[in-house]
Formats: sequence, C-alpha cells, structure tokens
Amino acid sequence: MNIKSLLIGSAAALAAVSGAQAADAIVAAEPEPMEYVRVCDAFGTGYFYIPGTETCLQIGGYVRFQVDFADDVVGNDAGYKVFTRGYLSFDAKSDTELGTLTGHIDLETNSNGDSHLDGAWIELGGFKAGYFYTEWDKGINGETDSLDGGAFGIIGGNSLLNAVSYKYEGGAFSATVALESFANNAWSRFEDNLGISGVVTGSFGAVSVDLLGSYDFDAENGNIRGLVSADVGPGTLQGAVVWSSGANRYWDASEWAVAASYKANLSDKLAITPGFQYWNTIDYNVNGDYRGSRDAWRAGVTLDYTIVTDLTTKVSLQYTDVDNGAGNKGAGFDNWGGFVRLQRSF
Repeated sequence: MNIKSLLIGSAAALAAVSGAQAADAIVAAEPEPMEYVRVCDAFGTGYFYIPGTETCLQIGGYVRFQVDFADDVVGNDAGYKVFTRGYLSFDAKSDTELGTLTGHIDLETNSNGDSHLDGAWIELGGFKAGYFYTEWDKGINGETDSLDGGAFGIIGGNSLLNAVSYKYEGGAFSATVALESFANNAWSRFEDNLGISGVVTGSFGAVSVDLLGSYDFDAENGNIRGLVSADVGPGTLQGAVVWSSGANRYWDASEWAVAASYKANLSDKLAITPGFQYWNTIDYNVNGDYRGSRDAWRAGVTLDYTIVTDLTTKVSLQYTDVDNGAGNKGAGFDNWGGFVRLQRSF
C-alpha cells in the first residue's frame, strides 16, 4: 500500500512540473514601448521630430476660396470667376556643424486642375539652392501694387526661378546675392538664360529699407528697385520705386514706376489698405528700348478681417487705367476689378 501511494504521488509531481514548463513556454512577450512624436522647439512653433531621427518637421498651408470680378476685362463684358486652392508647405530642419540644414517644399493645387511645385530648396547656413521666389516677389502691403516685373497686376512677373544664393545677416543689416536661371529644366548654353541679383536690407528703428539690383545678361539690361517701410500712427506706410535701363526678364512693365500704400490697423481684427501705383513709358521696341509716351496708373483699397483665429477674409477693389494707343502692351483700357477671398490657414 505504501509503494502504491508513493508511485501515485511521484506521477502527480511529474505532471505538475511538466504543466508548469508548458505554461512558461507560451507566455506572450510584453509589447515594446511606443515612441510618441516629440515636440521640437529649436526652430520655432509647429515643429516636431520625425520619429527615429533628429530632424524637425513643420507642416503648414492653407485652403482658399476666392471669387474674382471685373466690370470689363480688355473689351469683354463684366463677369466673375470662382476658384478654390489647396496649399501645403513642408519645412525640415536639423542642426549640423555647418549650421542649420533646411529642406523646403511648397505644393499648390487649384480647382481648375492645375497642380504645380511652387517652390523647393535646400539651405545650409546662408547658402540656398533650388526653385524659389526671388527678391522681386517682395512687394508692399495691399493688393494694388505690381512690383515683380508684371504689368498692371495683370501680367505675372518672372520671379519664381531656379537659383543659387548666399545671404549674410548681421543684426539690423543683411545682404543677399543670387545667380538665377531663366531656363527651367531645359538645356542652355553656359552664357545664356542667366541673371544676377543683389539686395541690401537695413532696419533703423521703425524704418526698414531694401535696395535691389538685377541684371539680365541676355537682354544686357538691368534694373534698380527700392522699398521703404515705416511705422506711422496705427499702421505701416510703404513706398517703392523702380527704374529699368531696358526691358528684360526681371522687369518689362515700364521704364520707371512708383507705388505707395498705407495699412491702417483699425482694430486687432480689421485692417484697411489704400494703395496707388504709376507706370511711366510702358512700351518698348524689339531691342528692349522704352519708347513712346503711354503710361498707366492704378488705385485701390484692400480690406483684411480676421473672423476667428486662422480664418480670414480679404476684399480687394482696384481701378486700372492704361493710356489709349497701340503698343506692345496692347490697346489702352480702364476697368474696375477685384476679389473676395476666404482663407483657412494652418
């Protein structure tokens, strides 16, 4: 009887040990800790670390709904057009031993099916290379001026170019020099389709000044442009002047032009900006020499209102008058036009 009890007890003990070993073999592994997105505050607000890297990424953009209108567009009846735009910007930055390394992409898509690259560049320290808007794109407040080389706010300027540039910053003073190509993804001889620009910017308290010079090697003509901005009263007063030695791909709107605007901040949410621009000698011959006596002017007003944070509306009304007579800028005309815009930025 004692031997039988001993055998039964031994068998039970072996079964218990075997069961414990089997249970240990199928225990599930604990999940690895999840790596959450970390905020990156080294380059300003809105940046976060790309997981697994030391690169900081910022994603921004806007959605825009706009209605353009005009009482007469070069002989056509009054009318309107509607479009919607989606815009995305990606900005990636990281610190290196040579300074901040930046990669930037801007993508634009419109409701008419037009989708395109609106800018992409690499920047390290003060050096920049890629496809970006040149200093000619910088204008003054409001929607009246056309200072990017385009005429009368109707013909677009040629300020989005492939280029390499270097910018020096020294506190209240900065200087930029750029070599720019007018041949976009097309073969060209080394001496063709090139231009050079330089801009000097200075800040003196409430006043800032930009002086820009550009030269088109093919046209053998250059331009000088100055911008002045000053805080006056409840707003900002700005002025601009342009002079051109002859028509070229940076500027062919006129021999010279002046523009001014005043942005009055009526409240934290509402601003109104009247503006004016005048173009003198708008026609030129086949050699690019300005000729004739035709001129043009434009006056208007722009209203900006912040509905809620990141949701704004803009209303612009402009009057344009171009002298009658034949010329390479077409026949004269005068018309009212503008737009109403609703934009959600993020």
